[in-house]
Amino acid sequence: MSRNAILSFTALLASLLLALWSQCWLLLLLIVVFSIGLWHRPYKTKLQSLFIKLTDKSNRWGSWIFAITCAILLISFFNTYLFSIYTLRSSSMEPTYSQGDIFIMNKVVIGPGRSVENINRYHRLRGWSSIKHGNVVVFNFPEGDTIYSDNLVENYHFQKRQYKVSGKVNPLKNAKVEFQKVKKRPRFIKRIIALPGDTLQIIDGKYIINQKPSEYNSKFINKYSLQPNTPRSIQNQILEASFNNFKEEKKQMIEISDDHICQDEWFDYLQKEEQPLNMPDPYVFPFSTSSLWNSTFWGPALVPSKNQTIELSENNIPLYWRIIETYEKNSLSLKSGKIFINGKVARHYTFKMNYYWAAGDNRLHSFDSRYWGFVPENHIIGVIDQLPFSD
Repeated sequence: MSRNAILSFTALLASLLLALWSQCWLLLLLIVVFSIGLWHRPYKTKLQSLFIKLTDKSNRWGSWIFAITCAILLISFFNTYLFSIYTLRSSSMEPTYSQGDIFIMNKVVIGPGRSVENINRYHRLRGWSSIKHGNVVVFNFPEGDTIYSDNLVENYHFQKRQYKVSGKVNPLKNAKVEFQKVKKRPRFIKRIIALPGDTLQIIDGKYIINQKPSEYNSKFINKYSLQPNTPRSIQNQILEASFNNFKEEKKQMIEISDDHICQDEWFDYLQKEEQPLNMPDPYVFPFSTSSLWNSTFWGPALVPSKNQTIELSENNIPLYWRIIETYEKNSLSLKSGKIFINGKVARHYTFKMNYYWAAGDNRLHSFDSRYWGFVPENHIIGVIDQLPFSD
């Protein structure tokens, strides 16, 4: 067998495996057509003749159309199944990543999602790894499923909660709303803190996973007040190293990560400022003041995993209501203390998908799972696994 034949066969085999892995039937069809033209002499001459005509420089329009079509197909395949470009548009991941950073998003590592709009058909193609604690991922914003058609700036679900808490009339109450498919929802980038099956708790602003402190707590930016007796030279160093600093009630406030504080041994000069225990925040998921939870003290709660069955109660149904009703497409109601799913009394529920808890490293200025809940697996697009290209 000639060298060219070996190279052709190797390229064909690699393309075939790629087509089968990606379940891209258009690519598979092209490979079959190309194989027929390559190995069967009657078609080989015709295929070669067509290729020469399309790439002949004298055929200006034909060669340009052929080149552009190939480029579009190649870019589309890469963007759908392998890698995409993502630009960070908020400060929620600072100081780890900065607003404006451009990333290569890796979809291959966890496998791209397929049939993400259909909960009963959804699956992921095989990747070489799974999502792990601390992974920085790009996902479609779960609460982006409903928007105001004529006011894209306002967050529909947050707007409803805001006016429910205040008791005022929502000025957009009668505005036209529109449903958005999963792939059309805004893209967020956050760090995965808790995995499916984990028990999550937040104590004094620190994440506790399965009763152990998360190793990523030190990355998060927290709020501290500067002690009045801090030496001037230390004050200047702390202010210079801080992510943000400002005056509040005659106190000098510092926003800084524990990594910085540990590195320079500044704990004696800073007092952590957090929401107090048992002070409920109606804007914190699951938006129930009876739980007495806030963004500083939250949980414990189970992060659901696929095929996991839990016992339902009036206490935990607020945590899983949106999962059961919205993400997993069931009708859900609570009547006279009884939970009804699809019209039947339900004491247990088995989840159809994996769910995750996501947080921004800039904890004080991050709109993350604390404020809207769990991330469904079918919303996760890819993983950021390398340093960004900065503007």
